[in-house]
Amino acid sequence: MKTFFAHIIIILCCVPSFAQDITGLWKVSKVEVAGKVMTPVAKWTNIKEDGTYESGNGWLQNSLGTWAYDEASRQFATSENIGIRDEYDAFEVSFEGAAMIWKRKEDGMDVVVTLENITDLPMSTADQLHGLWDLQDIISGGNSITSTFDKDNRYYLFMRWDRIYVKRNSKGEKLSGYWHIDGHRPEITLLSHQPDTTPESWQVEVDDDKLKLTGISDSNKGLIMTFKKLHTFPD
Repeated sequence: MKTFFAHIIIILCCVPSFAQDITGLWKVSKVEVAGKVMTPVAKWTNIKEDGTYESGNGWLQNSLGTWAYDEASRQFATSENIGIRDEYDAFEVSFEGAAMIWKRKEDGMDVVVTLENITDLPMSTADQLHGLWDLQDIISGGNSITSTFDKDNRYYLFMRWDRIYVKRNSKGEKLSGYWHIDGHRPEITLLSHQPDTTPESWQVEVDDDKLKLTGISDSNKGLIMTFKKLHTFPD
């Protein structure tokens, strides 16, 4: 199904007098498809007064184009310049308090998008993952095994902006691979560059200085790894 997530349409307001009120930066706070919540992570759109828009996820812009307004039908549609153009009808726009609501049908299913006005681009989980993380603790089966797993405190993860990770293991070896993050859930998958290495997926909890990875693959279930942010590489 080609849904809102594959090609977000930028829908503005119902009458020209609203245009000043809705231009600016908006975050998608909720998406419902046939009553099921399917909200993308840190999705935003910047609605501009000059008739153009920009959209993205977190600090990554992935959409750019122009919009057109049909006053009679109270609908707006867009023309996408860099992404996939929307093949569905325009959204009908309404407001509930400070929230902007977009509604339409996609493949016979009701789609409802709720947006909130914001002042800064939202950070996605991927944005927060960037940087250098030093292992503090690893738990297996409810027990800490840090003293045996990483007795010399060598283990770290370097999550690069280009979706390459570099891991220094407890032996001091540096191993690399690709990291991929889910667009709707805080889950990453590590795809090693090393041959015959099984991909591993982890549930992510992260803030400015702490990272927690909980294993969700068959190979790492029961493992919980906790890291702290570093700004220089350790010896």
